Amino acid sequence: MKALKPTQKKIIVAIAAALCIALAAGIIYGAVSGSGTEVTYRETVVESGDLVVGITESGSVDIGTVEQVFELDMSALQRVDTGSTESSQTGNDFGGGMPGMGGTSSSGGALNMFDQIFGMAGGGNSAQSDTDSSLTVAEVCVSVGQQVSQGDVLYELEEESVLELEEQLESNVEKAQADLEAVYADQTLSRQTAQYTYESSIAYGDYADTEYNAAVGQLQENVEDAEQAFKQAQATLEDYKQQLEEITAAYEDAAQVLANCIWSRDNTDKWSDTYNYVYYFKLAQSAQSTADSLEQSKERLEENVEQAQTNVETAAQAYAAAKRELDQGLLTAQETLSLRQLAYDTAQETYDIALAYLEDEAKEQEAVYAETLEKWEEYSSHINGTAICAQYDGIITSVDLEEGDTIQTNDTLVTLYDLADVTITVTVAEEDMTDIAVGTAANVSLTAYPDTIFQAEVSEISDAVTDSDGNVTYEVTAAIGGDVSGLFQGMTGDITFITKETRNVLYVSNRAVIREGTRSYVKVKNEDGEIEEREITTGFSDGVNVEIVEGLSEGDVVLIESVVSET
Repeated sequence: MKALKPTQKKIIVAIAAALCIALAAGIIYGAVSGSGTEVTYRETVVESGDLVVGITESGSVDIGTVEQVFELDMSALQRVDTGSTESSQTGNDFGGGMPGMGGTSSSGGALNMFDQIFGMAGGGNSAQSDTDSSLTVAEVCVSVGQQVSQGDVLYELEEESVLELEEQLESNVEKAQADLEAVYADQTLSRQTAQYTYESSIAYGDYADTEYNAAVGQLQENVEDAEQAFKQAQATLEDYKQQLEEITAAYEDAAQVLANCIWSRDNTDKWSDTYNYVYYFKLAQSAQSTADSLEQSKERLEENVEQAQTNVETAAQAYAAAKRELDQGLLTAQETLSLRQLAYDTAQETYDIALAYLEDEAKEQEAVYAETLEKWEEYSSHINGTAICAQYDGIITSVDLEEGDTIQTNDTLVTLYDLADVTITVTVAEEDMTDIAVGTAANVSLTAYPDTIFQAEVSEISDAVTDSDGNVTYEVTAAIGGDVSGLFQGMTGDITFITKETRNVLYVSNRAVIREGTRSYVKVKNEDGEIEEREITTGFSDGVNVEIVEGLSEGDVVLIESVVSET
C-alpha cells in the first residue's frame, strides 16, 4: 500500500475528526433489518456559507512585540536660544545725502547704512536653565497581561517635576514670541527709513534716464530714417530696372522692324518697282526714327539705373552707419547712464543689503520661535497633563519602571504585544508549495475559537530546508488580519492555504448524499415522520461537505444513514 503524504494524512485526520464531532452532535435514529443489520439515522442541517479546498497545516500563533520608548530629550528641550537681536536702530541712520550728487550728510550719507547693517545681529538671550529638569514616576497604572489602547495612561508623574518643565517650555515659547513681535515692529520702521533713503537717491537718476532715452531715441530715429531712405532707393532702382527692361524690349523690337524694312527696301528695284521701293524707303525712315528714339530712352534709363544703384549703395552704407552709430550710441548712452547712476548706486545696493539683513533677522527669530513651539508640541505629544500615555494598541508584556523611578531619555516604558503583527508559521512540504506564494489567502482555525475562521495572507516564505532523509520543506508565515484582540501568544490551530473555494452557497455533509449512477438524493422525514427520498443536484465539494445546487433550502433537515452489523 502506498504511503500517504503528510498533508493527506492531516486532511484525513481532520475529516475523521469532523465526522466524529458531527456524529456526537446529531440525533441518532435506529432500525433493525431482517438480515441482522441495524440502520441508524442522524440528522444534519443544510447550511449556507463558503466551501474551501486547500492545504492544511498545524501551527501556533506568534505575536510580535513593540517597545514604547521615552524619546523626549528633556535637556534639549530647555537648551534653546530664545533671545532676539537688539533693536537694529536703523531708523534714523540710513542717511539722506548721496556722495557726488550734491547731497551731504554729517554721518557719511547712505554709506553709513553699512555700519548699521553689520551691527544688526546683536547677541541673544539664552533660555537654558542651570540644571536640567527630570520626571519622576508617581504611579504605575498598568500591569503585565493588561490590554491597552492608544491614549490609555501608563504612568502618572509627580506633579512638581512636570510643572517645572512645563513652566520652562511655556516661558521659552512666550519669550520667543515676544521677541519675534519686537523684531517685526522694529523692521517696520527700518524698512520705511530704508525706502525713504532709496527713493530720495533714485530721484537723482531721473535726469540720467531722460538723457539716456533722448540719446537712444534720436539714434533710433536716425536708423529708422536711414532704413526708410534705403528702402526708397531700392524701390526707385527696381522701378528704373523695370522701365529699362520694358524699353529694351521695345528697342529690340523696333530694331528688328528697322532691319526688316531696310531689307525689303534694299531688295526692291527702285526703277522697276518704284511704288514699293518708295513705300519701304519711307517705312525704313519711320522705323529708324522710332529705333533712335527708343535707343536714346534706353541710354537715359541705363544712366538712371546706374545712378539708382549708386544711390542704393550709398543708402545702404548710411543705413549700416546709422545702425553702427545706434549700437555705439547705446554703449555710450549706457556708459553715460552708468556714470549718472554712480551717485545713487550705493543707496540701491545698501537698500538691498539692508532688506536682506532685516529679512534674515526675521527668519532667524521665526526659526527660534518655531523651535520653541516645536519643543512644546513634542513635549505635549509625550506627556498629557501629568500622565504618560500609550502610543500603541496591544497587550502589556513587561512594565519597565516602578514608582519613584526617574525617567531618562530613551528609557523603555513598556513592551506590548503588537496586534498589528499577528502571524502563524507552519512547515509545508515541497510538493504542496505549487499553490502557495506570498499573497496567497488562507483560513485559520484556532483550537480556542473552534467556531471562528480568521482570515490570513501569506507574508513570507523561507528558503528551502532539506532534512537528513532528503525531504524538502519551507517555513510559510501568514499574517492574520481582522479582529485579533482575543488572540494570545502560542495559541494552536490549523491554517488552510486556499487553492479553490466557492462562496455563499448551500451545502450539506457528503455523508448525507446518496449517489446511484447519475442520480443523487438525500433522505428526509416528511410531515408524517416517514423517511422519503428527495432528489438533489450537487456542485463543488471540499471533501467533507458538498454544494447543493437544487433540491434543498437552507435549514432543511436531512438524514445521514449508517448500517451497523449485529454481533
